[in-house]
Amino acid sequence: MRIFESRLPAKKRCPLIENDKVQHESLRGDYVRFRGYDLYAGHYGHDIFAAVNDGHGCVTNFRNPITRLLSLYNYFRFNVNLSAEQLLGDRFYPVLFAKSTSFEQFVSCDDPRIDVYVRNSHFRQLANSCWSLDTTKPFEDVCSFVDSMPWYYICEYPKLSVAWMHQVFNLNLDEIPRVNVTGNHGGRAKTVSTIDDRTYRIIHKKNDLDFALYQHAVARLLTRVHLPRHPRGLGAILESRLQNLAQIFGAQATIRRKSRHAPQGKCAHILRR
Repeated sequence: MRIFESRLPAKKRCPLIENDKVQHESLRGDYVRFRGYDLYAGHYGHDIFAAVNDGHGCVTNFRNPITRLLSLYNYFRFNVNLSAEQLLGDRFYPVLFAKSTSFEQFVSCDDPRIDVYVRNSHFRQLANSCWSLDTTKPFEDVCSFVDSMPWYYICEYPKLSVAWMHQVFNLNLDEIPRVNVTGNHGGRAKTVSTIDDRTYRIIHKKNDLDFALYQHAVARLLTRVHLPRHPRGLGAILESRLQNLAQIFGAQATIRRKSRHAPQGKCAHILRR
């Protein structure tokens, strides 16, 4: 996030390492040469974190998988403008495909060039890399990695996320500015209200780990932020918020209540502590 980048001089910020599947495959895991910076910001996975980690912490940005895929599709379709020659290569094939097909066809596609974007992308990013379809860690290990993060942002909970940021980093912000906002493009952009049941089922089937991870992240956020006193108590607040979460998912969300014995501990940022 730019709020971190703006607080460090350029020499302490790592240049871009990779930003797509083609670049990821060309590097072949050779990330050690990028060691030595205080901040790494981009669509980076656990593989890069493991290679450069020297007392760093990792933060990430969570988003409901449905709205994330909608935003991605609309961004490729309307906001990425490339020449016909550029669209011919593998690197920008996902953009070409989004521009030439429906949202249902986009999220249904099993072509690896598309699948890296539409199948459990965030889980794979925190397990290994969002640019590889390999799932190298069990769900519990990825949840533990999320729990070790000092902070993260959740798009559907902006005020709570900013409040948590203030608690952790003592940054006085009213909000975190949004970047790469797609817009509705005169009503042509795909929205949640236009998704049919079949497409919902496809998204849920291909993103079961992302939905579960998102739910885990939201539950942790709600136990970390110092919420105002409420006559129903914190447990009732958590239950109410997770019931709303279940409605977003279109499925029943389980409620993880934090006991006194619980451990404390579609962009990732690696920060030196």
